[in-house]
Amino acid sequence: MSTDLGKVKSVLSETFVKDNKDITEDRAMELVVKATIAIKDLDEEKENDDSLNAAKSVVKDLSAGYSSARKYEQAKIKYLIAKIQEIQEGVNPTASV
Repeated sequence: MSTDLGKVKSVLSETFVKDNKDITEDRAMELVVKATIAIKDLDEEKENDDSLNAAKSVVKDLSAGYSSARKYEQAKIKYLIAKIQEIQEGVNPTASV
């Protein structure tokens, strides 16, 4: 699987691309390790961000009613589809066709 360098370059700074145009394999591996560590650190920072976690909690609380209603409607659909299948398979002969 090849990487679309156009898309990748659009995210990176021009300086980074220019500075690493003729990079060696060893230097590229070193930068991959550093970037991986930076991602891990950012993920930990994000996980420990009290403001972000508080906002997530508010969103979760506000959307709880919608989630519950959505689950109810999905359960109705599943139930009704099962009943339709029963009718079509003749398991429920008293139901109208």
